[in-house]
Amino acid sequence: MTGVDEYIITCWQCAAPFNAYEASFCQHFDPTIICPFCLKCSCDAPVEYKKNFVKNSPRKLLEEKILIEEGRDLKLGERLIKARKITENQLKQAIENQKLLNKRLGEVIVMMGLVTENEVRVFLVDQKEIDEIDLEKTKIDFSLVKKVGIAFCLKYKMIPLEYLESDKEKILRIAISSKEDLLRLKAKLANQLMDIVLIPYLADKEKLNALLKEFVDDDVLELE
Repeated sequence: MTGVDEYIITCWQCAAPFNAYEASFCQHFDPTIICPFCLKCSCDAPVEYKKNFVKNSPRKLLEEKILIEEGRDLKLGERLIKARKITENQLKQAIENQKLLNKRLGEVIVMMGLVTENEVRVFLVDQKEIDEIDLEKTKIDFSLVKKVGIAFCLKYKMIPLEYLESDKEKILRIAISSKEDLLRLKAKLANQLMDIVLIPYLADKEKLNALLKEFVDDDVLELE
């Protein structure tokens, strides 16, 4: 860092250098910095890139990130109360415990035995901003669709876009037409998705349904 309000980093996507102080954080589950040139956040960046950003960030930037996360934690608590999963007093106690344990609110609530880890995940999904995708401009891997299962894709109104696997992590990108469908999918696959980073994209419902119909028609033709 060359100045009090300057922290120059290089975008992982377009390789442009920029001052992180002048950029914004995204509103995704784990907020990352947005490049002012390509307008991409760092959520999909390599794990090492994100670790280095946090490790070398000035305190002021980290505090901004924490404020965003705390705001989301409070929303999580409010939603759990509305769903009658916890009471207001239990939320207050969880917040007090959070200060002592230095953990995320969701983790604390699970540790207190108030809800399960899978329940917290389901509630967090609805708070996450989902990027949009144009399926007409997206190459679909039909072999991946068949691997997941056409019947499964139809039932949960989703299309798998890409599956990446490395020594460090497994990533599955999917297109889905609503957060409600995503919640249903998450609830169904809670245990199977424990080791997979699921990255959803919001697609136009009509285009998604049209593609699903094409998959069914193509599959029938192959069987004939």
